[in-house]
Amino acid sequence: MLNGKEYIFSDNEKAIAITSMVKVNDQIWCGLTGDSKALVSFDINEKCFKDNVKVFPWVEERPQRVLSKIHNALCKLDDGRLVIGEGILFTWNGIPFEATSDANMELVNNRMTEEGLPLKENEDVGPTDLASFDMRSLDGGKILIYSPETDNIEHIAQIQRFNYVQSMIVDTKRMMAYGHTIGGRHFFTVDLINKKFEDHGPISAFAFHNLVIAPSGIVYGGWIDLCKSDTQNLRLLRFDPAKGFLERLPIVLLDDVGPTVQGNTGIDQWLVHSSGDIYVGMVGDGCLYKFDEDELTLEEIGPAGPGGRVTSLDEDEKGRIIFSGGFPKMHIGRYDPVSNELEDLGPITDKFDHIYFHGSVYDDGVLYVGETDSGVASLWEIKLPE
Repeated sequence: MLNGKEYIFSDNEKAIAITSMVKVNDQIWCGLTGDSKALVSFDINEKCFKDNVKVFPWVEERPQRVLSKIHNALCKLDDGRLVIGEGILFTWNGIPFEATSDANMELVNNRMTEEGLPLKENEDVGPTDLASFDMRSLDGGKILIYSPETDNIEHIAQIQRFNYVQSMIVDTKRMMAYGHTIGGRHFFTVDLINKKFEDHGPISAFAFHNLVIAPSGIVYGGWIDLCKSDTQNLRLLRFDPAKGFLERLPIVLLDDVGPTVQGNTGIDQWLVHSSGDIYVGMVGDGCLYKFDEDELTLEEIGPAGPGGRVTSLDEDEKGRIIFSGGFPKMHIGRYDPVSNELEDLGPITDKFDHIYFHGSVYDDGVLYVGETDSGVASLWEIKLPE
């Protein structure tokens, strides 16, 4: 077992998860699920949280409470500024999460007790009566650029009503952002220079947790055509900037996408390796794959997440791929593309039976992961074996 060290961001009691991470100099910026202050920095040298930024001040004007988030939508530009996509705590049906005294809240409050933190009330997490929630106040998410150096927030684009950013990636060479929404499951592009937002319509049923930009500049994801098969075939989604439109290709990556895990299905995470190769972690089978962009196929490498989920992929100095995978107790593992060795390094703690991660940063032999769905915004620091 690895010996992970937990840092709890407790200064903002509304923050209940870390759902995005990116490193800028000696700071790890964490996107939170919480309130208007959904961004916080962690100083690697001082080992503490610092600036908690009010990036979404307008959510304070909502007549009814629903949590905001930065969910897989925190990207770094070459000059150190951050591109942020505004998310929201919706269910997969595109409506607010209803907080009731169910197993999820029991899990959260068990964790609060174990950490010695105040228990969460249902209304701390979301509306407690969905029947009385008026969605007309939800104008849709925004795309922002935040400068840590000047503390300036620039408004770039507005997404259509009832839609919020579920994932977003940035091509820093072309200064383009690509993402998809929760609400209507739309694909979108954003010209960051000219502040031009373009909606490309609904994709399909949910089939991925993240997109990827290949070295070619082409964007890939997944889609599911429920009308084509009795099983959920995972098909390839492609956006080629030269063509300018979204392609829902008939190419089947997996005959059966497998079970949903905590509501997620399909492609969990991507990594563009320094070699130019592209690796993919899958939700349902918890396996690691290699994506062949020429053949548009997947090659299975092996199991990375027992029980499903491969939520983070990073590359170390030796070209090895560091991953977090498994459910409900996530492990850290490592894959060496040269030797083809896949190793399970084990869990990061024996304190909790239910613990899994959402974002990650690798830095000089240390992996930092952000914890989600536990009710605490915890950053874990893990020193990896050589």
